[in-house]
Amino acid sequence: MPYFVFCIHNHQPVGNFEEVIEENYRRSYLPFLSALSRHPRVKLSLHTTGFLLDWMIKNHPEYVEMLKTMVDAGQVEIMGGGYYEPILSVIPERDRVRQITLFSDRIEKVFRTRPRGIWLAERVWEPTLPTTIRAAGLEYLVLDDYHFIKSGLTKEDLGGYYITEDQGNVIKIFPGSEALRYLIPFKPPGELEAHLKGLGGFLKKGNAAIYGDDGEKFGSWPGTHKWVFEDGWLESFLTMIEASLDWLTPLSLGEYLDMEEPVGRIYLPTTSYMEMGEWSLPACASAEYARLAVDIKGWKDGDRVRRFLQGGVWRNFFSKYPESNWMHKRMLMASKALEGKRTAASQGDPDIDIAERLIHQAQCNDAYWHGVFGGLYLPHLRTKVYQSIIEAENILEAGAGDRSGVTVSDIDADDHSEAVMRTRDFNLFIKPSAGGSLVELDYKPKAVNFSNTLTRWHEGYHHKLEAREKGADPQGAVSIHDIVKVKEEGLERYLKYDTHRRASFVDRVLGADATIESFYANEFAEIGDLADGRYDCEIKDTRVILSRSAKAGGSAIDVRKVFKPDGHDSFKAEYQIKGEVEQGLRFAVEFNLMLPCCDGPATFYQSVPPMTSEEIGLGSTGVKEGVEALTISDTHTGVYLTIETERPATLWRFPVHTVSLSEGGFEKIYQGSCLVFIFDLDSRSAQMNLCFRVRAGSLGK
Repeated sequence: MPYFVFCIHNHQPVGNFEEVIEENYRRSYLPFLSALSRHPRVKLSLHTTGFLLDWMIKNHPEYVEMLKTMVDAGQVEIMGGGYYEPILSVIPERDRVRQITLFSDRIEKVFRTRPRGIWLAERVWEPTLPTTIRAAGLEYLVLDDYHFIKSGLTKEDLGGYYITEDQGNVIKIFPGSEALRYLIPFKPPGELEAHLKGLGGFLKKGNAAIYGDDGEKFGSWPGTHKWVFEDGWLESFLTMIEASLDWLTPLSLGEYLDMEEPVGRIYLPTTSYMEMGEWSLPACASAEYARLAVDIKGWKDGDRVRRFLQGGVWRNFFSKYPESNWMHKRMLMASKALEGKRTAASQGDPDIDIAERLIHQAQCNDAYWHGVFGGLYLPHLRTKVYQSIIEAENILEAGAGDRSGVTVSDIDADDHSEAVMRTRDFNLFIKPSAGGSLVELDYKPKAVNFSNTLTRWHEGYHHKLEAREKGADPQGAVSIHDIVKVKEEGLERYLKYDTHRRASFVDRVLGADATIESFYANEFAEIGDLADGRYDCEIKDTRVILSRSAKAGGSAIDVRKVFKPDGHDSFKAEYQIKGEVEQGLRFAVEFNLMLPCCDGPATFYQSVPPMTSEEIGLGSTGVKEGVEALTISDTHTGVYLTIETERPATLWRFPVHTVSLSEGGFEKIYQGSCLVFIFDLDSRSAQMNLCFRVRAGSLGK
């Protein structure tokens, strides 16, 4: 008799909006569990990530009580994992085991049972993970059949679990069926029943139909709530399973382990699901891979080729997006600082435990990658990561005395050192190798990173939107899969791409023909090589001194800029530019800044002299002459940042928007505001001095 093994994974990222989590609860989590409870003979292995479980305990204890009853009755098996759904293979081993163990402890306290299995975030598998999983006290997990096919197996071999190991540490791994993922919940239950009945003559190893996928597909995905609940798909599916008990046995993953032997031994390659392999590739390669995957479906021997087709690996997101890499290395930096504080005497220290929990929250995977899912493009998820890191560091630094000063180290693992200047209220992270720019500016009292801006990167899927603008089909054939959905019209005009990662104190020389429009479109002529040139760096006391000889048209100039503290809540950047230049050239200093509330109604500009209105939103575009000071404020978070310059400047300002693809279609997302302070270069003078003063504070102080 064949088995039906059913596994669901429910997840919400740390930092997601309350209303979004509530909507997922109402449209998916609650109605799904309620329906399942009415069919007690259908078994389920359920994974709910730690952040979401804590949210449910706080906001919907009735859901947790219903789940407890089903666990006690043996209908539902609770699975474990990393508490805050990290990609385990890219966080320190001590954090891997600690996150899993803390979540197992939480599950045991709530449900009076300790998990045996782990849900692996985004199914990102690396061969050394069995050692971690066994060290954390777990014994099995479910991946996609794709992982197993990459090891040379066929789908006929995937009717049971396999043994794998690392350094003799054995775990069991289940292959989740791709066929079932397309059937559940998207096809009528009759098609699923026919598929299950046909497995007896199809499977060569094992006799189980194994399903493991996201719970949000049951009601939260676009169009699924009506189909799954209102049109009765879920009720029909559960009724069909219960009506098939004479020939089909529903089991949880743990029950199946106890009843059946492994079907073999396997060693899986480093991989995730097939789409993740596409998304992690560089943009052009990603587009070609996606086209090839579609083309293969039409080949006579396409399946034979497809089983050997594999894209990139998850870690390549750190190469594809420097913002992701920087955020990841900052998390590692905080984790290392925590480890340095962990001593025998610190055991049970509540402050250390809070710092650890914050660092674990910063390891939540969503903000570090991008595909149709994945939240690197979502500012609020990045904001939460940085908030958690900065708050953890604040705790770890408390009581250590005055930490002001400058340190130098290679933070982002690019073989170039960064300088970190600290004051009581600020952390400045300066990259001499990238134009001497400021890549992170932390305001510690509010745990805000003002530099949390995403660059306008070219994405492999942008060709679909470009083809739509031209009225052409991106694949050359009419297909339902090629229909391009947009959340608003006119998105094509926002498909602008940046040459460099967006940062602050980016130095440029502009020609007389450069305009705000050409600068926004990145179509202006770069005069010289300041923006991406390497600056020499010298540390003197609490100052970071950067210098470079650079080109300015047909001339050469020397640029020196010095970052130095200016009290607890401010710092200065002093410039000295020497050398005669061509008539009409201008020196520009570019800032890219983000507030926690983005371009919402709580955020606005104020300038000296005032702009046309007293308060202007951060989503606005404009040019202002003679600016001496500019303040950006966030009244909801209660924080402001002011930039002052000792000589009047022409100010260009515009919002930085990206165009990305989500399950709901193409959308425009505000990623920060670009501010460009521009000064005329006097060709008759051999020297020009500039001074910026930057200060921050809390509104109402």
